[in-house]
Amino acid sequence: MKRIVVFGGLGLIGSHLCCRLADIGEEVVCVDIRDMEESMLVFPYYRDGRISYINHNIITPLILECDQIYNLASPTSFKHFQGHLVSLLRTNIVGTLNSLDLALRNRASVVYASSGDVYGSVTHNLSRESDIYAENLTTYAEGKRAAEAVCQAYRNEYDMQCGVARIFTTYGSGCRADDSRVVMRMIFDAISNRDIVIYGSGEQMRTFCWVGDVVDALIRLMALPQQQSVPAINIGSSHEVSIRHLAEMIIALSASRSRIVHATPRRDDSRRVAPDLTLAHRLLDWTPTTSLSHGLQLTIEYARQYVAQFSSMRSELI
Repeated sequence: MKRIVVFGGLGLIGSHLCCRLADIGEEVVCVDIRDMEESMLVFPYYRDGRISYINHNIITPLILECDQIYNLASPTSFKHFQGHLVSLLRTNIVGTLNSLDLALRNRASVVYASSGDVYGSVTHNLSRESDIYAENLTTYAEGKRAAEAVCQAYRNEYDMQCGVARIFTTYGSGCRADDSRVVMRMIFDAISNRDIVIYGSGEQMRTFCWVGDVVDALIRLMALPQQQSVPAINIGSSHEVSIRHLAEMIIALSASRSRIVHATPRRDDSRRVAPDLTLAHRLLDWTPTTSLSHGLQLTIEYARQYVAQFSSMRSELI
């Protein structure tokens, strides 16, 4: 049994990762600044003693024993870090330094969750790991890019085993109702029969990867022998779909009465965002196995349960 620390363990990917690791018998320490009770997925494991929890901000050093570290600590939704850009940079840069120092003390292996955003906001071809960084990067992307440089420095100077996953758009159960990422926003609007807003024509092409498939890739990356490791590896889906078709699928699968309405296009909205998964196929023997239709069905079911649970909690407080 390994002792595994998951920073950001109550987020979308982190919560699924904590549960998966606990299910295979590992000792899991979930570290997050959010309240454990907010997670429908992780809280039952915590209540039963299968997952430990530490309320802690990664920008402050943490001392504990461990064998592996997954660093997923970072806001991923624009509305969560709007107006808090310095805090966002601290989380990604200072937090990454702290997680790597913890790994160094324990001789632990690390996987850092970067983002496909490091390729820039205007992508017309498949994003390859060797692509030159674009100039039009957001603060979020710059923080991820700087954290990647920190990981590379520790790899080179301390011969540390540290894998970097550039994660593209991920969806699935585990999000809160105020999550502003496109899939969850559309689903919560659909089950409430609210209008679904699309910016521009909706012809923008995107890929959406089920969170469970992403977790599988991260675990495989952690197990990758150091001599086979690469500076960074793309994780995501190769199935492209338009934003409008995504909305239509969600409306149909949820039997919603929502209408699709179009808003003014965003300036930085890329026409196409898709990862090149060649390295993931070759080095991790990994490819997503969950279809978009099935993943959306699972996520819609979760969203309905989430709304029902928290509506009940509010009723009890009144």
